[in-house]
Amino acid sequence: MDKVNMTKGLTNTEVEEQKKLGNVNVTTIKVGNSNKDIIIKNSMTIFNLLNIILAVVLFVIGSYKNMLFIFSIISNTSIGIYQEIKAKRIIEKLSFLKQEKVEVIREGEKASVHKEELVLNDIICLKKGDQVPVDAISLENGMDVDESMITGESDFIEKQTGDFIYSGSLVMQGTAKAQVQAVGNHTFISKLAKEASVLKKAKSKIQQQIDKILKIIVIGIIPISILVLLNQFVFSSLDLSVIPQRKTAIIGTAATITSLIPEGLVLLTSVALALGVIKLSRMNVLTQELSAIETLARVDVLCLDKTGTITEGQMNVEQVLYYAEEKPEVDKIMSFIIALDEEQNASMEALKKYFDTSQKSNFELETYHPFSSETKYQSIELKGGSTYNLGAFDLVAKELTTKQNADIEKALDEGYRILALSQSKPNEKDSLVCLILLKDRPKKEAKRILEYFEKQGTKIKIISGDHPKTVSLIAKEVGLEADYVGLSELPDDEKEFKKIVEEKTIFGRITPERKRDIIASLQSNGHTVGMIGDGINDILALKKSDCPIALGSGNEATKSVAQFILLKNDFSVLPDILKEGRKVINNITRVASMNLLRVIYTFTLTVLLLITHHLFPLESINLMMMGIFTVGIPSALLVLEKDEKRNEEDILQKIRNNALPTGIIIGVAIFAMLALAYKFPIYTSFTNGHVVTHYKEFISDVTLIIGSVQLFSLYLLCRPLSRFRAIVITGMTALFYGTYFIEPVTKFLGIAPFTSFRFLIPTSICILLILIIRAFFSKEVKMKSKKLILLISCLLLVSGFSFTKLRQYSVRAMTDSPQYKKILVNNWEKSQLNKENTNEK
Repeated sequence: MDKVNMTKGLTNTEVEEQKKLGNVNVTTIKVGNSNKDIIIKNSMTIFNLLNIILAVVLFVIGSYKNMLFIFSIISNTSIGIYQEIKAKRIIEKLSFLKQEKVEVIREGEKASVHKEELVLNDIICLKKGDQVPVDAISLENGMDVDESMITGESDFIEKQTGDFIYSGSLVMQGTAKAQVQAVGNHTFISKLAKEASVLKKAKSKIQQQIDKILKIIVIGIIPISILVLLNQFVFSSLDLSVIPQRKTAIIGTAATITSLIPEGLVLLTSVALALGVIKLSRMNVLTQELSAIETLARVDVLCLDKTGTITEGQMNVEQVLYYAEEKPEVDKIMSFIIALDEEQNASMEALKKYFDTSQKSNFELETYHPFSSETKYQSIELKGGSTYNLGAFDLVAKELTTKQNADIEKALDEGYRILALSQSKPNEKDSLVCLILLKDRPKKEAKRILEYFEKQGTKIKIISGDHPKTVSLIAKEVGLEADYVGLSELPDDEKEFKKIVEEKTIFGRITPERKRDIIASLQSNGHTVGMIGDGINDILALKKSDCPIALGSGNEATKSVAQFILLKNDFSVLPDILKEGRKVINNITRVASMNLLRVIYTFTLTVLLLITHHLFPLESINLMMMGIFTVGIPSALLVLEKDEKRNEEDILQKIRNNALPTGIIIGVAIFAMLALAYKFPIYTSFTNGHVVTHYKEFISDVTLIIGSVQLFSLYLLCRPLSRFRAIVITGMTALFYGTYFIEPVTKFLGIAPFTSFRFLIPTSICILLILIIRAFFSKEVKMKSKKLILLISCLLLVSGFSFTKLRQYSVRAMTDSPQYKKILVNNWEKSQLNKENTNEK
């Protein structure tokens, strides 16, 4: 690497030469998934592969209407791809808005350029709060960096002249010039593809649970498919040399396998998350991780820093109390210290406005120690032996007079932030030079927002570097009256520390490490913790929290570790962010159960058919309308609903409590209907020597039972009913039953038009069984016994009525044809083979 004068930097000619050579900090490694990756991820799945194979087979045998499921697959895949790409583009656009410039030295002058404009050998100026954009060599001593983005270790590493600085590192203390060694795709972080600002690929809890479900289905679908093939082609009574019977075997196999594929589950999850990102972008909130939306919904403790969150973040020096030297001399010392400080925080900005930093002084500097979040003060040592410390009054002012103590107590009672300037000389006691009283105004919307979180059951913790009493008074102004504790009062014992963290609301004089410890303790107490910060001292806590949120005004290092960035520093959007997160998680949890119902009842039915060697009684087309009106459309509509309540039940619990018992009951009911049709003339009539088997009526009743029970399950999942949910359920119910009165539609679907209410009996039995199971596992102990007695009584009554009706069918059939049982089995086998009504004389 060429040596470049650190004072002059590169010339414009040298910059242009580097650009021509391609040594520019532009990366071709895409942030997150590329469009191509998204298309491949959504298209190339084992479920899509199975569906395509089945569609091709059905096309070859000419069963075109049973291929219609492929349009559902295409539309699902297309919608998923579109929404994910749209969300990705929004993230990229907002990510560009948050990018900051880098200070470089070119032609002997400082200039600010975008990160992408850096070239090889550039001299860059790094300061506290920066995220290093390139690989570089340090040209100066005294800068501490955090390389945890690369190493995983959070320790600060001091960089000396000649030390290597990794791209992605965070500058935690000090300043230094550095020479760029690698740019673009050649940087260490690009090679690892772990750049801090990328769209992270961590999966949320709900995505992990859905992946687990899909993994089980993928593992199970292959052996089940093989068994179905054996049952249809080997164990059944089909004569495969006869083309219609061979087609029956293929169509039944296709219907079974496609019914075991939850094609809408992945789609609705990705669409819900993508829509959440899009919605938040309209609020000027950048979501850096798709999965963060779900984590946000689970947050039950929100930790805030006082400055910039519940206050305006614009400090003003209200008063200066002088004690030792003459006022002009103190002002000169203050101006001298402030001029050395490069800290970009609210307090320093207020001091710069109040004290004239342009005035010249005769002070000769021996050493300077910049402000540290750990010590909470900065110091200068002048030639001659005097040392001045400027920082938090309780850490700087050691020896106080009675008047000084009284002044401090009064200022604390009035809610001031207090800075102190102390002086120490060799062989003399430290003396307080002056107190600087600053004040920050609470945000107008802070009270309303804190009240909202309180109503939602979300605990608020204020963690600040200020004096705890000052913080508590500010909190009181926004309606948060709570106990406070200071750093010195926090115990070392882990058990006691956890207890205090749980009980207390306001924490003052907290160091960055202790902020992180508070977050960790809350998490170990079982909480999902969100953290809002904007300063370098918040980074450790943000990284530790489950849901880190940064303000747009924060430094680049802070924003790089956040999952959400409030680009407009608008604290008032927090409730809307929480609502959006809860909406996404609640809707995904609800529709996931609906989409797995078909898989569960198909699996149950398939197992029972394999045991008895019966053919799968349905075709894909038979299930089409029922699937659209009881699962497809309701799921698509409900995923958009504004459901903002906290969800205490995860997706696996919801499936176990709702979808699993309902699916098993539906599967058993379909099998029972099929078995009863072999034993009783439910769908066979005997009149004057004529035998007619009404197979289409059987298909019609089966789909009515499935659809009716799924609509009931939808109702249970949607309780308590909102107006929107009631409209969805009512509308889908009307459309579903309405199709059975339209003859062209029923003919196309291979079902009979609505002719009787026979399906109500098995439907009622299924619903009663579902309610009995729910009542049995109910937590309402007082009502449990009464509900169970009532429901079981109703079940016995309906079952008794069913048995009586079956006996009546048998008696009537025996009267018309004594040999009806033999005729019944033969005709039922024939009708099941050709899926048509069978007539015999």
